[in-house]
Amino acid sequence: MRRKPYCPFCRLVLTALGGPDVPSFEDGEPVSVAMSWDTEERKAVGPPGKDIPDIRYLRLGAEKGKGRFVDSDRVNLFTQLMLLANDAPTSSKILFARPIKEDQIDFAMVRNWISMCENWHGSSCNKSQMFRREVKSVVDEIPSFRLIDVVDNCIIRAPKNSKYAALSYVWGKVDFLRTLKVSWRIPGTILDAMEVTRELNIRYLWVDSLCIIQDDDTGAKADAISKMDIVYGACFITIMAATGIDANAGLPGVRPGSRGQRQPIEEIMPGLRLSARTRYQYLVKDSPYYTRAWTNQEMEYTPRSLIFIGGQVVFRCRKADQWREDVVFEDETVISKGRGEYSGDTSMTGDEIGTFEGLILSYSQLSLSFDSDIYNAFAGISNFIKTEFKINLCHGIPDAYFDWFLLWKSFVPQVRRQGAPSWSWSGWIGGSSSDIWDWCDNDPQEIRKEIKKRTWIIWYERVAHDSVEFMRVLPMTKLSSSTNFYGGRVKKRFPFDCSQTLPTPRTLVGAPKYYEDILNSTPLSGFLQFWTVAVTFNLGTPTSKANLIGPEVKFSRVGIVGRDGRELGTALVNPDWHNGHVPGKYEFILLCEGKGSIDDAYSEERYTKEWKYRVMLIEWHGEWAERVTVGWIEKHGWEQSFEPGPNLNPIRTTSYFQPQRLFMSVLRPCSDDGLPYRYSLYQV
Repeated sequence: MRRKPYCPFCRLVLTALGGPDVPSFEDGEPVSVAMSWDTEERKAVGPPGKDIPDIRYLRLGAEKGKGRFVDSDRVNLFTQLMLLANDAPTSSKILFARPIKEDQIDFAMVRNWISMCENWHGSSCNKSQMFRREVKSVVDEIPSFRLIDVVDNCIIRAPKNSKYAALSYVWGKVDFLRTLKVSWRIPGTILDAMEVTRELNIRYLWVDSLCIIQDDDTGAKADAISKMDIVYGACFITIMAATGIDANAGLPGVRPGSRGQRQPIEEIMPGLRLSARTRYQYLVKDSPYYTRAWTNQEMEYTPRSLIFIGGQVVFRCRKADQWREDVVFEDETVISKGRGEYSGDTSMTGDEIGTFEGLILSYSQLSLSFDSDIYNAFAGISNFIKTEFKINLCHGIPDAYFDWFLLWKSFVPQVRRQGAPSWSWSGWIGGSSSDIWDWCDNDPQEIRKEIKKRTWIIWYERVAHDSVEFMRVLPMTKLSSSTNFYGGRVKKRFPFDCSQTLPTPRTLVGAPKYYEDILNSTPLSGFLQFWTVAVTFNLGTPTSKANLIGPEVKFSRVGIVGRDGRELGTALVNPDWHNGHVPGKYEFILLCEGKGSIDDAYSEERYTKEWKYRVMLIEWHGEWAERVTVGWIEKHGWEQSFEPGPNLNPIRTTSYFQPQRLFMSVLRPCSDDGLPYRYSLYQV
């Protein structure tokens, strides 16, 4: 096709797939264009007998070898070639391609979209899928709430019940804006957002950098940041600057000549013009906006949005997935009930544990300019989680499922975030996830029932390093000698006295201080203190076969080997850690029972898993220890621990173990009388 620049069809296909970015070869194999016909259903919802013919489009792709898609991120896969509406042979032009105004956005069209949403969808689009709170007044919830008056060009204290737009954008690293106590100046993206707000006939605009005083030290800034769900959930519409690397980029198409991209249209023959269209979601790979942690909750909470991406503007609401400039859809009989690619109810359910796990996975994969914002940027989403699941969060881990959410794993090697605890996903940079959703049919009630039977640790969090006080992570349940952390019946598991559950009072010197846990109403130190069983095993090359399938696994798989030389289980570790530590003998703590093995990240057997013991590999740093990874061992594997190894004599008193140092906080036991200790209870 590159050899035929004179062919309008060849030009259009190459342009649609990515132009000069489309590789000729990949992995030594030639790249070819794949085409197939598909149809777009246009089912009417009006009077009976009003049949609208389906429309056909040409679906494009780039393949290498025998039908394998190219891996290059530069190629626009799943692009469609569509007939222009003016050249369509049918009377209905719905869902055909539409030429867009080259110079700038037609805001009369945008205002019409909003009117269509209000008239066709009614009140269902006035509240976002995640914002289920009843807020009578944003001002009452956020006393410092300010808005930009785009008519008088000033920042004001927000009037009650104001209709306002909100801006979601990437700050970037440029030194700009920010409302300080003395001065401020405005970058291009905010100026363009002000103009968009005027075009929508909305008087007020909210922008974080100007409507929150950035050097505030009264607590008003922290209060506003913790309520981003209210700010974006209560707005009328959010302007999303999905194109550009910083706040100076502007909004393409707002100012004349600023679109930055040309709509690909070619005349194949007289009266037959084709245009290429790509779902805007396929353009996000090139956008820093979709990699940022702050913008994630802003997207989740807005009831309506105008997305500036791919050289045009796209409208979304709860009933419309993408109304856009280059597609005709202004026909109520076809679109209004939420049908097809360009409409659809985007609501989510909050009664499944997978919803929560998905929110953590999505957020943890995103980037922050400042690690200290790890909880701030999650505050809005955490409000949804706490409300829907009726739980509290301890550094991002839900208290009602604490043991099992400590078993999170990552899909790529992570880097330690030093300002947060190592036992939480918040303490690591990189995506984290868990598999609890498929352990008990994604049913929170069934999960709560099972976790009572599969756990034994009573979790406490230290108040502060210089304090001997501690608080139970889940304070609502009533504890007794016969009940565990979740109120279940205590089960005899180990051949020694496990009745000691209260931590030993002590202070801690030289330990790191973590970011304040604003997700919790009573933020504590982030150091856990508890009793559990500690064991020592060898790490080496695994002898068992891995069940890993799917995406490339970038971890090193290690075998956990006991005293008799037999492999008891496995773990996945960061390759960098593996290179400096394996083989070797290391300490583990027993956490709880979990379904299946750690290999189940991509296992073909994930739905037929057995209950096994989950263990945490730890490393000591003076008086405390940190998580390295989580693995699994068979249930009786702990009996194969190395020295300090199995001492099956009953432990008569807990005074046999005087705490010596802390783990994340683990309090390490030691022997006062020279007796060997094995399978000792660790106060962690």
